[in-house]
Amino acid sequence: MSYSLNEVEAHSKRAARGAGLGWGLAEEAAKATRWLCAQNIDGCRVLTGVLEAHQDPACNLQTPISLVGEWLAEAGRLCPLHVGASLSDCATLVGSNGVRIRALSHPLFILPFVAAAARRAKTNLQVHWPGATMTTNGKTVDLATSTEAAFYIEQVEQVEIIVAPPLTKDANQIGRARPSNRDWEKLNSFAALTYAPATETSRRLGAGAGQSDND
Repeated sequence: MSYSLNEVEAHSKRAARGAGLGWGLAEEAAKATRWLCAQNIDGCRVLTGVLEAHQDPACNLQTPISLVGEWLAEAGRLCPLHVGASLSDCATLVGSNGVRIRALSHPLFILPFVAAAARRAKTNLQVHWPGATMTTNGKTVDLATSTEAAFYIEQVEQVEIIVAPPLTKDANQIGRARPSNRDWEKLNSFAALTYAPATETSRRLGAGAGQSDND
């Protein structure tokens, strides 16, 4: 099954809200998922992993304790959404000096935020962790990965973002996403948590005859 990017963004936002993220982070997660899908990357797969990690106390997803020097969590793993938001706030610094990040969960999910930083800094940025390298000018991305497992890895010990040479690849975005049924249904289950439970009043006001009988 394929879905438009608008459908992906709306569904991702509902799923992120259902998973307990605030409105701001949910919107950022939805935009990031859409951007990944537009680059022919399985953004729904990555978002599903991020939301599942947020439900797992063992992951203990955190924000960076400092944006000076190496970025790391006080305990547990760094959350890619919080790291992404910090990358956006530090776009000029990242665009000039790069950054090193430790113990990052689902590192692929920071790529849209790196792209946004590249656009703001008007430069090209490269993201690297063992087995995967990707370079972006903000509009498109050039991927180089040894294995799919390395690309969609759930956690890495170190990620480096550095200034990169100009890309020779033209933007070639796609207009539809093709997530697996498993990932789409998982997002459905998260999104369903945003629905208010039915009450007697809501049932009377909803579709159908309710308690009245017009026959």
